[in-house]
Amino acid sequence: MLRKAARHPVLILLTALVLLIQSPAIYGAVPSDISLTLPSDWDPDKVSVDEKSALRKMVTLLKKDLSATATITGHTDNLGMEEENYAIGFFYASRVAELLVEKFGFSRDRLQVKSMGETAPTVPAGSYPSQAPNRRVVVGIGDPAASNVKARETRKALGKNVLILEPAPGTVDRAYQKVKAIVEGSSQTALLTINGISSLISVQDSRIDTEVVLERGENTIEVMAWDDSGAFGKDEVAVSYVPPPPEIEITSPRDGEIFDTTHSPVVEVSGKIEAETNLSETFLFLNGAPRRIAVDEQGNFSQPVVLIRRDNRIRVEAIDIYEKTDTSEDITVSTINLAPKDMVVYLSWDQPGIDLDLHVFGPDDQHTYYGALDPPESSEAIPEGALDLDDKDGFGPEVFSMTRVSQGLYDIIARYHHSPESTASLAQVTVVLYPTESARRITRVFGPVEMGPGADDEWWVTRISLPEGTFIAE
Repeated sequence: MLRKAARHPVLILLTALVLLIQSPAIYGAVPSDISLTLPSDWDPDKVSVDEKSALRKMVTLLKKDLSATATITGHTDNLGMEEENYAIGFFYASRVAELLVEKFGFSRDRLQVKSMGETAPTVPAGSYPSQAPNRRVVVGIGDPAASNVKARETRKALGKNVLILEPAPGTVDRAYQKVKAIVEGSSQTALLTINGISSLISVQDSRIDTEVVLERGENTIEVMAWDDSGAFGKDEVAVSYVPPPPEIEITSPRDGEIFDTTHSPVVEVSGKIEAETNLSETFLFLNGAPRRIAVDEQGNFSQPVVLIRRDNRIRVEAIDIYEKTDTSEDITVSTINLAPKDMVVYLSWDQPGIDLDLHVFGPDDQHTYYGALDPPESSEAIPEGALDLDDKDGFGPEVFSMTRVSQGLYDIIARYHHSPESTASLAQVTVVLYPTESARRITRVFGPVEMGPGADDEWWVTRISLPEGTFIAE
């Protein structure tokens, strides 16, 4: 539950978490009352005179006393779940830490990043706007021992009780990887970070089961989780992705092609796979997000995708029954007249020949689904929203997008519609808020959840309060 306040997921990889767990240094005689409070969406290009003066003073003191450390502490409001607010505090603090290094000359190894979550508010609980002062980052210099008591206690409480089972460290030739982990304790949410991009994912029965896409070369996969007291643990693995030579051809679209998305953001990706043996799985990657696609007996594939960015990267990867991997060249396609999105929801599943349906309910009993695709088709549909893709017999995705959200509550629901053999399937839903704005982007991954005919034919995924982006319940 990352809310509307600015954050940048690229900034939360090793800086916050590695610095957080390192052994405390021996601190010198540096004044302990030097501190500066910044808003969570602090813009260093609009720094005030007082802020600039305080930051320069801190840098000078750190240079004079090499045993001193600056502590950057993130604070949040009390909306949403407490354990998630600890994660949001890390987002806030790590973003500011990176900006201090890049813009003001702070040394990376002299910063200690931590989160207090919602535990130290400056104003009483209230609405999202009224709690703006609670969403802040405090930069302080001096002996941080007193302020780090909670961090030391929580490390002792949970320790390393997060264990990544898959993937194993080493070298792989597949970009698509399953991430499976054990999270002991009462954690319901974990923070998954891969290549600097983070998302909050659900923990079910002390287990995490999700998927990531590796970049070429070295990758670090990191899982961090909180229990009810705010105690945390983490684990990480290093995986090197060395892709095989390209043997898959994407015939459409062409690399560098430009699409006018005035009327529709949907583009068909098609191509050919020459394989000597039967294929077990085939994935299409759009901007790093994997989705299974179907391939016919002749090796042909055709899959619609929804373009939500100005520049979009596409690749196809196939795995045969002997675990041999083939891949295509990356292609990039661009858009013009692309309407900015406030929310995009993806529903996908892991079995072919099954039809799952995505339903989004908005304020005032609005409802977008296969029977009310968009406002021009039905007055029942959510204004400014549309079901861009309705997959009836594949692996998905079903895609809902909304160009401009209205104030109110939105419910995301998945329903099992049809299967010739009544086969069960694992469903997963990804919600991305403000996807085209890196400072506001919020990603949540729900599932996988088994769905089938009968008692398991409906999955109520989540409720979101917009425009602030609060995930109220799951």
